[in-house]
Amino acid sequence: MGEINEILRGVRLLNPLSGFDGIVDVALEKDRVKWIRKTSDDPSGLWLFPGIVDMHVHLRTPGYQKAESLETGLRAAVAGGVTCVGMMPNTTPCLDSLAPVIALKELGESFGLAEICPVPCVTAGRAGKVCVDFEGFARSGITCFSDDGSPVESDNALLEAFHSLALFDGVVIEHPEVTSLAAGGAVNQGQASKETSAGGIPESAEFLDVERCIGVLRNSDSGARLHLTHLSSPESVRLAYEASLDGLRVTCDVTPHHLALNEEAVIAMGAVAKMNPPLRSEESRKKIVEMIGNGMVTAIASDHAPHTVEKKDQPLASAAFGITGLETLLSVTLDILAREAGMKPIDIIRLITSAPAAILHSAFSDIAPGKPLNMVLYSPELQWEYSSTFSRSSNSPFFGKTLTGKVLRVWRRRELYREGEFV
Repeated sequence: MGEINEILRGVRLLNPLSGFDGIVDVALEKDRVKWIRKTSDDPSGLWLFPGIVDMHVHLRTPGYQKAESLETGLRAAVAGGVTCVGMMPNTTPCLDSLAPVIALKELGESFGLAEICPVPCVTAGRAGKVCVDFEGFARSGITCFSDDGSPVESDNALLEAFHSLALFDGVVIEHPEVTSLAAGGAVNQGQASKETSAGGIPESAEFLDVERCIGVLRNSDSGARLHLTHLSSPESVRLAYEASLDGLRVTCDVTPHHLALNEEAVIAMGAVAKMNPPLRSEESRKKIVEMIGNGMVTAIASDHAPHTVEKKDQPLASAAFGITGLETLLSVTLDILAREAGMKPIDIIRLITSAPAAILHSAFSDIAPGKPLNMVLYSPELQWEYSSTFSRSSNSPFFGKTLTGKVLRVWRRRELYREGEFV
């Protein structure tokens, strides 16, 4: 064991794998934890927990580097306490073959920031018809696949994917959408579509695809895994949860913006609050928060979707879908789920660390003696204005707002970030 570099005194350690939640001193070597002991100091008021695993991130490379580069996206991740990102494949060209995926992962690792967990396409060209070479990806340790931005519309392709992925415990991450019902829509069908005169997207455009995918999985009798991402409808969450109770391997995630905002945000703010799926009614928002508090949702993910000003500074109908979310994921999630769902901090932390890591099959480094450094020091009471970003884009309805709870320091193998600066 090496020499002690530093001792974090009186921190509240939140360890989701062990369930430990207590005030301790933590001694750090240069690249790993040396020991953890009961403290004799007063509580510092700071929290220490494992690095966040954000399983749904758009890094925009290749093809849209004006909005984000690998390096800027990974810097934004670390600044938000995220040390592992699930890299979505809807790039130009899309990530449907092994060589470019490996090249991007290696380039990302060269920056020494957050780890990249690649999520290549389910189907060639994200066209929803012909499956990619799952076995070839699996030989390189890549087991998560998504046509995100589009659903896998062909039942036959979805069935083939389930049978193939079951051989190595892979997972389909489905973007739930019935495209014929969502076509031409920009906002929630309801108050938002009435007040903005923009096309409406009904909740049924989401939950009917959730129902379809669960049906295909059930009929496949494959034992495969299905993850349903960025759910916005309580009916979608209900269907996913009940399928899991039936013994199907179905998981789901919800975004922080669908927890914190409703359709009134897009009415008031316009395209900066336009995303797919759209912000729903206040009734649906509250119900989903309640369902998360009741243990019906597996994970929280940012769906970080950076865009240039030109793509967003347009009428609702033509503006791009999506908002940035890496740097606000933690503050927004902890605030809403603690305040409205009454959840304990350790249970919220589990939703953004060990739970998504298990879905992605990402190596998860606990905070324990001898373990490599992978952790976040967080001030839960500190108020800060989200007025600058490490991302190339700032298309967030939270931009310029005051948030509560701030990342102070981040480690992954070594210290990466301290009080707003990279070290």
